[in-house]
Parts: sequence; structure tokens; C-alpha cells
Amino acid sequence: MTFLPAELPHTAARGAAFAQSAVKLAALRLRERVRESRLPDEFDPQDDDQFVAAAYFAGDLSSVYQLEQWLWPFEQLEARLKELGYGDRPIGIIVRNAMVAKYLKGVTDFPVRFSRLTTGLDKFMHSPSLRAVFYVNQGTSNFQALRYPEPAHVHLSHGESEKISMISNQLKGYDFVFTAGQAARERISHTLYGMGDDRMFDVGRPQLDRPRTVPQEWEEFKAANPDGKAVFYAPTWEGDSPSMAYGAIAFNGEAIVSSLLDAGYRVIFRPHPRTGVMRHEFEKALEAVEDLVESDPRGFRDHSPDVSWQLDEADIAVAEMSSVAFDWLSSGKPLVMIEPHDPEAELLEGGLLERCPTLPPGQQNRIVEVIDQAVSSGSSVDALSQFYLGDTAPGDQTARFIRASEQVIKLRSEEHRQKARR
Repeated sequence: MTFLPAELPHTAARGAAFAQSAVKLAALRLRERVRESRLPDEFDPQDDDQFVAAAYFAGDLSSVYQLEQWLWPFEQLEARLKELGYGDRPIGIIVRNAMVAKYLKGVTDFPVRFSRLTTGLDKFMHSPSLRAVFYVNQGTSNFQALRYPEPAHVHLSHGESEKISMISNQLKGYDFVFTAGQAARERISHTLYGMGDDRMFDVGRPQLDRPRTVPQEWEEFKAANPDGKAVFYAPTWEGDSPSMAYGAIAFNGEAIVSSLLDAGYRVIFRPHPRTGVMRHEFEKALEAVEDLVESDPRGFRDHSPDVSWQLDEADIAVAEMSSVAFDWLSSGKPLVMIEPHDPEAELLEGGLLERCPTLPPGQQNRIVEVIDQAVSSGSSVDALSQFYLGDTAPGDQTARFIRASEQVIKLRSEEHRQKARR
């Protein structure tokens, strides 16, 4: 084959880049295999595992927060299952990443099992006692587990929101979907053909029932800076596709924080943990906003493990399209939503962005004005909370989650009994 002179450097450069990427990928896989080989045998699916319910997670460390937020609700469910006589360890976790397995071992008492290969997954999923498997995201690797017919497969998600991923047709691959409330049920029913109410259970956000501990860092910050209302600024990430590009920190983050600080507010800054993973300008914006927050005595960079105490300590939230905004509704306090900057981000008609004060693209310098509007408008955050989350009295959401889980386990157990009698 003959190349034109102008094409040769370009082709060579592409070849070199491809070779470099291949080498990096090979090195990454080698490191992963080494980590796998160092995991103790206790991480393998065991012959005597008798889990009745399990959590499946195929993500890496950058997304393990999705599973972590469900650990406390799982603990409450386990306590109930023990009361019902389902053994000493009725809940386990199966992961597909060795680093995640090792990490989880340090943050939970649940038995953690690991298998990258389907042989280990086969052993775990074929356990005669297993009745329900929970999924906290829409990862494509979930479908490797969904092929097993014996347990009921339950989609939980990792937060309520109106991102387009929340009405994916993939939901029909699960036996049941645990929805937060009326809004989610209506959203799914109106969008997905053949998705009946009998496959959905409203459970709220049971994470919100967890006892909240205020970090010592915030207590010290508050003592040193007691003046000014506290704004919880929690932008989301850039997303992995144009339709999911709900984040806007790269376009308005610095202006928003500067305006809030200049107006005398204290700012609790908590960015999405995946900010900057896909786009460099978001990574740079995150660094710039962090510098701004950390250089001002009224700025607080939130490194705490979850969203919980902020609902009690902050006076106002400024959020984008993410679960933080919907969790905030349970506080009954004013909420300002930031509209996506990317016009290709898919928005649901009649959603939260149309139900509360919002900051449009290009108007970041109006943030204080929009906050004043949210505070003075008297818009019913309580009504929105009921619509999106249901009853949020202490313990109610956890109770709904446990009841729904019990019902799924009983239904699948009865189906097993009927099948055995055929």
C-alpha cells in the first residue's frame, strides 16, 4: 500500500498512540491480576454460604460510593431477616473488582465475595438459599448476573433523580424496581411500555433514616465562623454522554461560590466524587473552586463520607440534577436547582427543575437573587418531598424498604416451592 507523504506522520502517530494505549491497558490488567492473586481465599464464594439476599456490584473504586450508601439499610434488613430465622449471615456482597473487595472488607462486616470470572459468579448465584439480589446502578455488567433465574433481581439505584438513566428500558431486565416514591413510579410507568405497578415498590430513601453524626471538622469550622447562613453547594459531575451532561461546575462554579461568599454566606462545598473523570475542564474547575473555598474563612470543603448531616446543618441547598437535590427535599428547607449548561442534557417535562427556583445557564451571577426568591417564595418543599420520597418521618423509609424486601423474598420462596412440587 502506498501512503501519501502527508498521511505518513498522521498514521504513524495514530499507530504509536494505539500502541501506547495497548501497553497501558496490558499493564493495568497485569496489576489487576496480581491484586486478585493476593486476595485471601475467604473472598471466594464459599461452599457453606447461605445468603438469602445479596448485593451485586461490578464497578470500580471510583463508583463504590454507590454501594456504600446502601450498607446501612442492608444492616437493618439483615437484623430483620435474622429475627425471621434466616440464619446468622443472611446477606452477602458479590463484587467483580479485587480492589473493591479489599476496600469493602475494611468498611463493612458483611461477607464480601469476589469473582471476576463467571465460574465464581455461577457458584454464588446458584446457592440454593439465595432469594434476592440487589443492584445499585445500571452497569452493563449487571446483565451477567441477571441471567440467573433462581433469585429475584431487584434494582435499587443509588439515589432518586430525574436523570434520563432513571427511566432506562434496562429496568425491565429486573424482576422488581424499588422506587423512591410516587414521582418515580409515574415517571417509569409513563415512559416504559409493559412496566406495571406490580413490579415497583415505593421505599423512599432509607439512607435518610440513618443516625447522623456531624463531623468534628464542621463543628470547629462553625465555632470559628458562626455568622452567615450556610449554603450547601453540591454540583454533580459531567456525565458520560451528552444526554447525561447535567453538571455545570466548569461553567459557573467559581462565579457561584464567589457570589455566595461575597454575600456573606458560609459555603459547604461537596462536589460529586466523579467530577473530572470524563472531561479535563471539569477537573480544572473542581480544583479552582476548591482553592476558592479553602482560601476563604467562610468556605468549607466537605470530605465527609456521605450526604446526611448537611441536611441538618445547612440552611439552603444549591444543587444540580442528582440525588442530593431530592434527598434535600426531606429537610423542608429552601432548594435552588442549577439547570444544565449543555443543551443536549435530557430533561423530563414537569420535573423538579420546573417545580422550584432555578438558575439558568449563563446567569451564575444571579445566584444570590435566586436564593432570595427561594427563601421568600414560601414554595412547599414539604409537598415536593411527599411527592418524590413519600413519608419521611424517622424510620418510615427504612420500614418500607424492609417490608418490600421481605415481600420479594417471600414471593420468590413461594415460587421455588411451587416449582419443586411440579
